[in-house]
Amino acid sequence: MMIINSLIGQKVAFRGQIASALLTILSLLTFSLPTHALEMGVSAHQGSEYETQGYSIFVADNFSRKSPFYWSLGFSRYDEVYVEWNNSTLKFPIHSAEASLSYRHQFNSRNPTMRRFVMEYQIGAAASLTDNKFTWADLGEEKYFSETGDINGFLAISGHYKLTQNLSAFAGVKHFPKMSEFGNLSSVFLGITINFSSSPTYYGN
Repeated sequence: MMIINSLIGQKVAFRGQIASALLTILSLLTFSLPTHALEMGVSAHQGSEYETQGYSIFVADNFSRKSPFYWSLGFSRYDEVYVEWNNSTLKFPIHSAEASLSYRHQFNSRNPTMRRFVMEYQIGAAASLTDNKFTWADLGEEKYFSETGDINGFLAISGHYKLTQNLSAFAGVKHFPKMSEFGNLSSVFLGITINFSSSPTYYGN
């Protein structure tokens, strides 16, 4: 039993080291990558289950001036994430560090209003920062539904509308085909971004 506990402890510590390394890398990338149209954004999420809600905070930038390809780094939190186990419905919070790549499609139109719209197609990965387990006291059993360091892929699509030169609103849908042992997780989101670029962001021709 002591050997098993020791191995479990080493596994948890190793996963914690992985998560710490990922966060360090994300931080270094944020401050070392060249900035062209640096954005900071925040969004609120509503999951497919009514009580599953959360938020995301992120920074994003394109790879070169006028490039439609963007990178993004951020943090997300979901509360009341459901999972069915042993004839019971359990709920846990999930915290993740995220990194993604995306393509933004600008509408070409003579209409000034339509030129303010941008569609974004995103693919990314989230590293779990939380251990979620359920202990069945009567049988002395434990079940992990997520562990620190778990990597889960996601897809997202969103529409952006430029309100001012430096402020945009956006809304979209995000989907995790598999969130650790929770199964798939989907949410709709709504948020705003602030652009900190020193020069204007150009859209269209």
